[in-house]
Amino acid sequence: MSGRAADLKRTQELFWSLIAAPEGVRPAVAGLARGGRTGDDALEEVFVGDERLPAVDRVDIYANMYFYRLLDSLREDYPRVAAAIGGARFHNLVTDYLLRHPSSHPSLRHLGRSLPAFVGGHPIGRAYPYLADLAALEWARIEAFDAPDAEPVTRDDLARLPGERAGEARPVLIPAFRLLRFDHDVVRLWRDLKDPGTSDSDGAARGTEGNAALEGADHDRPARGPRRVKRRRVAASVWRSGFIVYHKPVTEDEAHCLELAARGESLGRICQVLAAGRSPARATEKAGRILQGWIDDGLIMRLNLPEI
Repeated sequence: MSGRAADLKRTQELFWSLIAAPEGVRPAVAGLARGGRTGDDALEEVFVGDERLPAVDRVDIYANMYFYRLLDSLREDYPRVAAAIGGARFHNLVTDYLLRHPSSHPSLRHLGRSLPAFVGGHPIGRAYPYLADLAALEWARIEAFDAPDAEPVTRDDLARLPGERAGEARPVLIPAFRLLRFDHDVVRLWRDLKDPGTSDSDGAARGTEGNAALEGADHDRPARGPRRVKRRRVAASVWRSGFIVYHKPVTEDEAHCLELAARGESLGRICQVLAAGRSPARATEKAGRILQGWIDDGLIMRLNLPEI
């Protein structure tokens, strides 16, 4: 490596270590100086300062810009978490989160991956017990939006299954599907936190909630979420159709069936589970209603028949 390239590399590394330092630029410079790596004089040689604004303060401007870009990115990913607790609390939550989980990927798409788990152990999460569930719902919607495309099967595809072997078919769910289980009814809360003036997509008519992937939020908006959200077990499905992400609550029976489908169980096995405690007529009706709902929502991309 040439001397010029080496100098550029060291400058880039120094600049990155300073703007990404969680404690701020001045403490970071002091820490580097204690380690013999640099100091204020050396910093002035690399970054230009003047009598109005020394080099360390100029670098600090970039550090603040870097942090607020991360804050804005997380606010875009978690608009309803931010709305629930307000701008000031969300700022504090993100500050603590980034200290534990600094950006480590060239794309900010992955920055918020650990936030749902982090919230559960944070003081703000303990003050708002439903917050981790709400964050998990928002992250699942992001994952569904970014998941690979798949062409869903239709009712005609289902009708073409050989009648004597239809029970052997194994439904394969689309990649853009997630099944979530919550301790709090955050599906209702998500709807209550919808920004004024926005409207449900066409899926709302079927009891679903859909919107574009990214939603903004005013940085100074006060908290809109209630301190208490009903604590009860809720299952929800999250999926994408086209460019729209949907979610809706599902019954425990349907959630169990979706788990069976995700494990590769056959339609016959799913119907067998639904038959427990029901008459054959009621079990058949229930299974048919669930399967048709999956097809109408576009959740199945294949119906695999094992080879004979």
